[in-house]
Amino acid sequence: MMRPLSSSEHDAALSSGIAVLVFRWSESPACQQFQPELDKFVAQHPECPVWTVEAVEQKDLSELHHLRALPSIVVYRDGLPARRFAGSMSADDLAASVDEVSQADMQEEYNDWVLEMIEMLDTGEAGSPFVTAPQP
Repeated sequence: MMRPLSSSEHDAALSSGIAVLVFRWSESPACQQFQPELDKFVAQHPECPVWTVEAVEQKDLSELHHLRALPSIVVYRDGLPARRFAGSMSADDLAASVDEVSQADMQEEYNDWVLEMIEMLDTGEAGSPFVTAPQP
């Protein structure tokens, strides 16, 4: 299932389970080329929620995620942005990333994310929305 995501829904929609967040712009040729792959992923993985954000219209979410390219894909698990991809990818590669995140040790993922945020703060950038540590 693919649904648009608003700022007010962001935290709740991504807070539990696996979810894919796709930033796109309808006028972008790269996003238009990626759409069939995204449609294929959605058809093959109906159990995985896919949220879309029109990056130009939802500037607050685009800024929150510090986009570098469109499309941008973020795979979430339990509120943690566990994988981030700038640019297009195949449906099979997206499925492999979702599978990897679903089997990951979330404490290790959280620790890696914290280290990444510390590095980004050193450069003056924030990297992703704030999330809390996974509960044991």
